[in-house]
Amino acid sequence: MAQIQKSRTIRAAHWLMLAAAGLVGIPQTGTAAPACGPEIKAEIAKQLNSAANLPEAEQLKLQAQLYEQYQFCAKDDTPPASAFLTAARMCGAAVGYTGSLFYEEMSCCGYDPQRRTFACPVKVKQNFGFGPAPNPGSREYVLNCVADDAGVLRPVGYDSVHLADSRLRPTWQFAVVANAVDHLGLVQPMNGGLRRARSILSWDFKPTDCDYKPIWGNWLDYRIRLDQ
Repeated sequence: MAQIQKSRTIRAAHWLMLAAAGLVGIPQTGTAAPACGPEIKAEIAKQLNSAANLPEAEQLKLQAQLYEQYQFCAKDDTPPASAFLTAARMCGAAVGYTGSLFYEEMSCCGYDPQRRTFACPVKVKQNFGFGPAPNPGSREYVLNCVADDAGVLRPVGYDSVHLADSRLRPTWQFAVVANAVDHLGLVQPMNGGLRRARSILSWDFKPTDCDYKPIWGNWLDYRIRLDQ
């Protein structure tokens, strides 16, 4: 416990030094410091970017190692804000899981059945913790899943949006737009039927399955209609 408190004290001092130098923004009022500061995220982004040209299997192996090492970062000192939960509910979605929401959050997703396209707005809440601008920065991934007739969620498509640190004051609304390209039988025929869907937001770690628990990000569970 003493070692954890010491680590948090060091991180807090480091943040104050960065803020005084104008290198990071001050967290929004009422937002507690996260379990892991921007220096940890910078190290993760650096390692993942260095592996970008490796075979996919090697990239996933490194990602798994980093996930195991830093999964404790998923738990912030504060629960999800009521405004975030309300926004998801008003969108017709349920928040199935949350990691750390200090840097970003996703409270709504939708599906266009004619274009077989998912669109998920991502609220970016800090101007730091994403990597040097303009490059290499990092990415916000969203994996979209649809349930089969047995109720098992299957991945149908994912994509990402690039972002980086900024001197501008947040928040911003990005969006991850992804086409359904896998398990297409789950989104056809377009007969007006309903399907259960899940979208998973994950900062810089590609979600590997429909039960993936992001360190930074969250799940949304909702329904889509296969309308013509």
